[in-house]
Formats: sequence, C-alpha cells, structure tokens
Amino acid sequence: MPELILLAYPLKADLKTTQDEVFRRVGRNLLLFQQIEQLLKFVLTYHKAGGEPVDFKEKQQKRIDTINKTMLGNLVDKYSTEVLKDAGAEVPEEESPVNWITFSFRISGDAEFIEAMRRDMKLMTEQRNELVHGFLPRWQPDSPEKLEETLVYLDTQREKVLPMNEHLRTTASHIQESWKKLPEFMASKEYRNLSEQIWLQASPLVSLLRDVASQIHRKDGWSYLAHAGNLANKELPEEVKNLNERYGFKTLKKLLIGSEMFDVFDEPLSEGRFRTLYKNKGMC
Repeated sequence: MPELILLAYPLKADLKTTQDEVFRRVGRNLLLFQQIEQLLKFVLTYHKAGGEPVDFKEKQQKRIDTINKTMLGNLVDKYSTEVLKDAGAEVPEEESPVNWITFSFRISGDAEFIEAMRRDMKLMTEQRNELVHGFLPRWQPDSPEKLEETLVYLDTQREKVLPMNEHLRTTASHIQESWKKLPEFMASKEYRNLSEQIWLQASPLVSLLRDVASQIHRKDGWSYLAHAGNLANKELPEEVKNLNERYGFKTLKKLLIGSEMFDVFDEPLSEGRFRTLYKNKGMC
C-alpha cells in the first residue's frame, strides 16, 4: 500500500489576503450546500404525511428520523420522484383506512419544466461533491494565478446553485404555511362532519347495503329496501338493533340518505301506499 504524504503549504505574507478570501468563499459555499441539504430534508419530511389521529404524530416522527439519516444523493432522488411530478402523469391513489388523515404537497409542471428541475438538482449534487471531495487540487496557495482562478471557480459555483437554494426555500415556506392550516382544519366543524361521513360510508351496515344494491336489483337497477333490511337483520342484527345509537339515524332509509352514497326513491303503490327503492349512486 503506498504511503500517504501530506504536504504543508506555508502561507506567503504577500498572498495572505487572497488566501484568506479563498478560505472565506469555500466556507460560504459549504454553508450554502448545507442549507440546501437541510431544506431538502425539511421538504421531504413534511411534503406528505398520513395516519389516524391517534398515531399521526408517531408516524411523522418516524419519517423525520428516517429522512435525517438519508444521504444527499438519496434526498435528491426522492425529491425528483416524490415532489416533482409531470402534470401529464397519473398519480395513483393510495388506499387508506377509515379516519386516515393524509397531507400531500407536490410541484407539477410540463415535462420540460420537471426535467429542467431534475437537471438542476443533479448539477447541485455534482457541485457539492466536487467541493467536498475534489477541491484540494485547486488549493495552490503559492500561485497568485491559481488563487484567482479558484476565487472565480467558487463564485461561479455559488451562482450555479443559488437558484436551487431559492427554489427549496420557497417550497419549504409553502409547506410550512400549509401545515399551519392543518390543525385549524382538524379542529373545524367541517373536518368533524367529513370524518363522520367517511366513517359512515365505510361502516359494515352501509357496506352491506351497497353490496345488496350491486347484486340484487330489478332490471331497472333499483333494489327493494325492505329486502335489504331483512338481509341486514340476518347478517348484522346488532347494527340494525342499535341503528340510532351507532349511526345517528332512526331508519335505514334515513341512513341511506345520510350516507350520500345512494339514490332513494319512494315508488307509489295502490291505496296511497308506497315502497322504498334505492340504488348505488352512478348506477344506471
């Protein structure tokens, strides 16, 4: 194995001002790259979150811990695929349990814009690695010409990555503002109503009524509520017995209407009587 030889460079008095300026600009650029890395970690930590109210904070803390251990190259890859999205590309919907809270922030644009952003991210990574791992050959403190070249190099490098720093600052600011609004929404009447509606639509009784409407119906698509009620009494007797206590509705008809998942129709019969029909919304 060859011996590693470290050379000590004496600082010449007449070049000290220029040498000190190189040190200053190296430090300035390193701080800039560290700021960019921290902004990336912030954005990737908070651009999306999900969980039920009881474990939302715990899941988010795990995400924080994971992102904080991620290297810059992987951060850039995640940002390029998770945050930057081609406006023409489909974003698959993720299935979530009932009462699941989801927060998501993305930046979309045409393919040209997204590819330009990804190139800038790659350029920033290359410039950071070049400074951290490949700067030493540029450090020639006894050469006025090389020192001046290095100063120009450091300034040029800074100008290349400043736009990315500004982009990430703006993105982080938007995410921060959105997160401030999240607790307000969760404390609102609108959220409580939405949460109750989501629970109702996924409840066992409403799911059974949906299945009946899909499988047992007339040629015109309508199902008899009386028949569905009989099946519900056999399959979910406790749900039907405690309908008002569990669901807040006194009748199955009111439950159908309250769930907002069904069309309901009272079909006239003879002698002023009627029977209630229903079908899944959107069903012909």
